[in-house]
Amino acid sequence: MDVICHRACPAGGPENSRPAARAVPDWVDMVEVDVQRCASGELVVFHDRVLDRLTDETGAIAGREYEDLQGVTLAGSDATIPTLEALIEALPAGMGLNVELKHAGMAAEVAPILKALDREVLVSSFVPQAIAPLSERGLRTAHLIHPEQSAGWEAELAAAESIGAEAVHPHFESVDGEGITTAHDRGLAVNAWTVPDEETVEDLRAAGVDGLIVDDWRLVRSN
Repeated sequence: MDVICHRACPAGGPENSRPAARAVPDWVDMVEVDVQRCASGELVVFHDRVLDRLTDETGAIAGREYEDLQGVTLAGSDATIPTLEALIEALPAGMGLNVELKHAGMAAEVAPILKALDREVLVSSFVPQAIAPLSERGLRTAHLIHPEQSAGWEAELAAAESIGAEAVHPHFESVDGEGITTAHDRGLAVNAWTVPDEETVEDLRAAGVDGLIVDDWRLVRSN
């Protein structure tokens, strides 16, 4: 069972930051980060569409040039918003990388960056058209499932198959042993997000989940 650190693991620093990525222990299997494009075209690592929650500034990432974003600090720290390449450089050597694409239109730029890496790579998204071109380019992809927008488990598995995905990422409350078995029978791995506590870790482990996406690696290490 893989341990996947959500948003570069905010247990070790501001989410999606280089300090957080550097703090992840080397036994963790994979680090997940969120990628979107800023106004000047760079691919930056940031979860929200707007700056408001995570910084002292306001406005949309898509409306700010990267030169401007370099002066924005995260969560009262000295950490700044990194590019995808800068975040990758901060990861422990050989650690896997799960890139979540926040919108379509980045595949052509993301593919060569990720294919050049000497580490396990998985690309996920709630937006099927964001990752479909990457499956065609030989990258492993995962279909993210939002519980409030889901068409049902069978429909979501079919959607994953239709874009060549190798995995599905459901919310932890949306999956059980029967659902995991059904996914496995169709050749799809199941990585559940975002697992909140040790009891849920054990329940999902017993159910046969392939990976746990967590904000704090200690939830799994203690088990």
